[in-house]
Amino acid sequence: MSEIRFCSTAHRDFFLENMMKCRVNDCYHRAFFYVMGIAVETRANINQMFDFKNDCIVPEGMHGGWQTSGTVKVCRLAFNLWNNYVEEGREKSFTPEDLFCCEFAPYFMEGIKVRYPEYCRDLSTPKQRIDNVR
Repeated sequence: MSEIRFCSTAHRDFFLENMMKCRVNDCYHRAFFYVMGIAVETRANINQMFDFKNDCIVPEGMHGGWQTSGTVKVCRLAFNLWNNYVEEGREKSFTPEDLFCCEFAPYFMEGIKVRYPEYCRDLSTPKQRIDNVR
């Protein structure tokens, strides 16, 4: 796996600490904890969002009073990368259009690379500009 880009030292430390708590080191866990570590609030409330004993997400945590519009997007993407989770009746809230319209978008892309490394090996910038393509 290529080098992961973290938004801060706290993000990196959170990711490493939570991966050590897990029983499994796979792309699902790596992507989940990478994305959940992006925001200060999601880092602080990880135990409301993930059940370490049963190794599963806790969707009820999505409605915690600490959630903001940005942290909800973080949690939605992390849950979706974990097991394709979408909240029933709120499926449109899990689309790229809704999720990526925030300051966390560059790190969301990193989370996708972590989850799907086999498809994201070489995502270098194309040499040809898009407006030149016919």
